[in-house]
Amino acid sequence: MSHKIKFSIKGMTCQDCANKIEKELASLNGIEEASVSFVTAQAIVKYNPEAIEVTAIKKVFTSLGYAVTETRGSVTDAFEYKYKETARVFSVGILLLSSWLIHLLTGIPPVITDSMALAAIMIGGYPIASKAIKALIKRELNVDALVAIAASAAIAIGDYTEAGLVIFILLLGEFLESVTLARTTRAIKGLASLIPDTVKLKRGDLEVDVPSSEIKVGDVVVVRSGEHIAIDGVIVKGDATIDQSLITGESIPVERSSGDDVYSGTINKVGAVEIKATKVGRDTTVARIERMITEAQGRKAPVERTVDRFAKYFVPAILILSAIVFLATGDVRRAITVLIVACPCALVLGTPTAVVAAIGAAARRGILIKGGGALEAVGRVNGVIFDKTGTLTYGAPKVVAIKEVCGHKEEDIVQLAAVAEKFSEHPLAGAILDKAGEWELIIAAPDDFKVKKGQGIEVKHNGMHIVVGNRSLLRDNNIALSAAADEYMKDRERLGETALIVAHGTDKCNDICASDTHMPDAHIKDNFCCSKEVCGVISLSDTLRESSAEAIQSLRSGRIAIIALYTGDNLRTASAIARRLGIEEVAAGLLPEDKVNKIKALMEQGNTIAMVGDGINDAPALATADIGIAMGVVGSDIAVQAANIAILNDDILSVPKVINLGRKALSVIRQNLFFALVFNTVMIALASQGFISMIAAAVFHQTSSLMVILNSMRLLRWKRRF
Repeated sequence: MSHKIKFSIKGMTCQDCANKIEKELASLNGIEEASVSFVTAQAIVKYNPEAIEVTAIKKVFTSLGYAVTETRGSVTDAFEYKYKETARVFSVGILLLSSWLIHLLTGIPPVITDSMALAAIMIGGYPIASKAIKALIKRELNVDALVAIAASAAIAIGDYTEAGLVIFILLLGEFLESVTLARTTRAIKGLASLIPDTVKLKRGDLEVDVPSSEIKVGDVVVVRSGEHIAIDGVIVKGDATIDQSLITGESIPVERSSGDDVYSGTINKVGAVEIKATKVGRDTTVARIERMITEAQGRKAPVERTVDRFAKYFVPAILILSAIVFLATGDVRRAITVLIVACPCALVLGTPTAVVAAIGAAARRGILIKGGGALEAVGRVNGVIFDKTGTLTYGAPKVVAIKEVCGHKEEDIVQLAAVAEKFSEHPLAGAILDKAGEWELIIAAPDDFKVKKGQGIEVKHNGMHIVVGNRSLLRDNNIALSAAADEYMKDRERLGETALIVAHGTDKCNDICASDTHMPDAHIKDNFCCSKEVCGVISLSDTLRESSAEAIQSLRSGRIAIIALYTGDNLRTASAIARRLGIEEVAAGLLPEDKVNKIKALMEQGNTIAMVGDGINDAPALATADIGIAMGVVGSDIAVQAANIAILNDDILSVPKVINLGRKALSVIRQNLFFALVFNTVMIALASQGFISMIAAAVFHQTSSLMVILNSMRLLRWKRRF
């Protein structure tokens, strides 16, 4: 059975380092998959524990000169520089500044200042030289090798100060890159503060403070106002207003009471509750989200892998070009300058920085994108297929209309139906009972209870025979349905609603009231109709999400060519929903495999298709489409596994938003790659002609990398509107 492990890496200076580690890991027997990211300074390794041990995996990092620590579910700041790295940069800078000042202000022999410059070179150049030597031993060339060769050549011709300044500028640039890149990981860093160090565990009548890591499934914890919830669980006592914004992106706190689920990482704003733990530690929602984000940020986009392959040949090409410049001009300084300015750091940073920034921006808004491939694919989407139930609709029926018959009030009709449905498990029964609860009606238990499969339900209560169901059930009970009531039902059904007939009879009342006429007060007994008469019609519907129409309009205005509704529901209901939303293409009565086949047909025509579903019964279609987008999946492992993108905030508007984000990310990546290629070409041309010095080359080299990073960081300010 495969295991997955995550490492935090220290000492990487560019994406080339990450590529080198990834290559070494992939060459080991027992490694099934390895993804290393310079941007997040992490490696995620999938391995077979029967074929290789963790210690052997760690040796790969240390043998290449990198410090590595294993992280088990904790949220780490990959760019939290230790004192050693920071001290190295400042030590080199101080030594070079002191050397220059002493040379400028005193008459001390040059050997002193040169010695200080050499000391700066040794301090700053050691990690670069170490990694370069290890690469050369393995017969590989990397960026460290280019810098080491350039610095060594400068030292050989006596340019100690220039060599020291080049190393200092490169170190300073890497330091600034790390500080800047740290902003792109805030979506992960913020998760660490969501779990309190201690919680109040309930033991009998006592509350005991214990570390949150010691909570077990089944334990009951007490959470008061202002406290974070440390576990996933269900409220067993109390009411609270819960802020779920950091998990789902919902801006408005939600009300939760006994029986409701709550999630780790959320905040109790008002109230006190007792919560029974159902998931703890690594299994909680916040832990799963953290793992998903870090794994996603480490997954490379296809364009990134293409750039990495190109960069592998770029370094040897630069060495050859530098040699040609030296042979053509005889100027070793020009050749060294070419080596410095031509390092492809900006090129290889262009894609991963944009991917990490985009994924981080989306995560803060309750949208989890599973890797660079998913981000790139969603940016190319030109067709979106929606499931109906739970996606465009809420997935729960509600009472939307009540037709009064025989002089009954709406409250009487709902009360009759609620008595009949009190013990029913049908979803429509729940909607009727919810309506009765909303109106605070008293619902008595029926004396007798019979479910008529495919028809409805019959009960007896206080001498009354109550019938709730369809036309077939009425016919079986010899109850007449007037033409007007039947036409009303057809009108509601054409809207995609389900119309339930409510009727009842007693043994003491004569058949004196007509179905559509007002019954005289003398014949009304306890506000109930006479024997075997229809008393009303209740219409129920799976209500549309308020923002569904806006989402469809946003997609249409955003140049999405294909917008369709694929559902297993009947054509009448599906067509009614589609008409209200302006969706022209509808396919109803589909089995899961039918959805898959229709999506495949669209993809074979050259379309990039996104499937939007609830992530459970739509799993095959979600997995088949170019992009699977799962709605409302907090706490659902099935949805996270099936989809490429998980929308935790259950907001249908997040679909056009994430497509927009994908497009913006692709645009930023193209800008980065174009800038890096043009900039490198121009700088190499200037260096080979002697127009820039070694120090200027180092400055330009780091400037190009920072420009690419800053451009990618614009994605962190991504706006939520389409």
